[in-house]
Amino acid sequence: MSTKKSIFKKVILAGFISCLSLTFVSCEDNENPAPKTKGSFFLSVNGETAEYIIQTDNLETGDLSIASNIKTLEQTGHTWIFNDNPSVAVGLIYQQGDPGIGLGFSIKEDGTLNNPHNFLITSRFTSYGFFDKYALTSVGGQTPADNADRSDYATFCFIDIENRFALIEKTIPTLNITGNGEQATFSGIVDMGNGEFLTGMVVSQPKDPGQGGGASSGTITCPDSCWVAAFDKDLNLKRIYRSDKLSYSSGRYRSQYYSQIGKSDDGNVYVFSGSYESTTTRPCGALKINKNATEFDPSYYFNIEEKTGGCHFRKVWHITGNYFLLEVYNNDEPLTVNSVATQYGVADMSAKTFKFVSGIPAKDKITGTGLPMAYEGKMYFPIVEEGAEPTVYIIDPVAATAKKGISITGASSLNAIGRLTYQ
Repeated sequence: MSTKKSIFKKVILAGFISCLSLTFVSCEDNENPAPKTKGSFFLSVNGETAEYIIQTDNLETGDLSIASNIKTLEQTGHTWIFNDNPSVAVGLIYQQGDPGIGLGFSIKEDGTLNNPHNFLITSRFTSYGFFDKYALTSVGGQTPADNADRSDYATFCFIDIENRFALIEKTIPTLNITGNGEQATFSGIVDMGNGEFLTGMVVSQPKDPGQGGGASSGTITCPDSCWVAAFDKDLNLKRIYRSDKLSYSSGRYRSQYYSQIGKSDDGNVYVFSGSYESTTTRPCGALKINKNATEFDPSYYFNIEEKTGGCHFRKVWHITGNYFLLEVYNNDEPLTVNSVATQYGVADMSAKTFKFVSGIPAKDKITGTGLPMAYEGKMYFPIVEEGAEPTVYIIDPVAATAKKGISITGASSLNAIGRLTYQ
């Protein structure tokens, strides 16, 4: 055999082996593809007389109609919260002083919703979130059955989202929890992923049990102090994070206590304070608890009020990375539980910058908002503008700009957006 023919055969053989190798890799990839999460967006909307659940695959184009609802709920006024793993939507109805009613939804592999689980929160609730396998609610100012003169107890409801939403209620005393002889109302739930959750504390004098009203806080005597508690699933107090750089970490609206604590993608927790109390000397700002740390990061302090031009904020939501969306009050008058907040801005917690969001309706034209959803690096925010249909606005956190997404024809409000998934 000539040298040229021998070389030619070797080249052909090498190429054939190479092709076999490439084909083998390709087949292996096709047989074991990376798992993809499937699901749909879950929208709660109100009509004239009822609340509906709508599913959709698209929030950016193609308006929806309330006539296309897939489920009519028996009651209205749910507060919705969403969990990723397991993927569930939990709706809670606040009944003022009466027990709260709950619904739990999940999604089937064919994309349709399972029949909802119903449960009753006998203690009512003023704050809520997810921890471990539980949807968790809390309420302060509770009076134990054996002592009608005390109102410093807090009740937590653990709703097992992996066990048909079975509910366990646990109550603990909070008097002198910080060592100053006062009680605490808890605000927000942040799962640390290590068997503990964080919750802000509004520390006050005990409230008179006969005073009435939904809010559980008494007179605030330490408005320049911030406390955050770490608990385990048995409500054992693991530690308290303390600082005098901020006021307490909680938004206030009527008897509700809105979470102002959020975890970034790197596992660090940012503790915000909107400086609600008129007696505080501390500006609105934020501190940081580094992942697995047992105290506030002494090197981190962000004066957000300075960046907003003197405005205070009420609600806080994580978007992506170290970006958070803030709901800002409309004026700098003394705040009350009924003050209006319809301005929105993005805080970059790493760069310590703040930008008001452009591209959304003017603050005096917004008549309602709903629970926003962070998804693939953006925030999908339900807004109702005066004279317009409820609309999803898509916020780019880097640019702090928004564009219109879908609208819901025939709806009076778009209460919440979430996403339910399955593998």
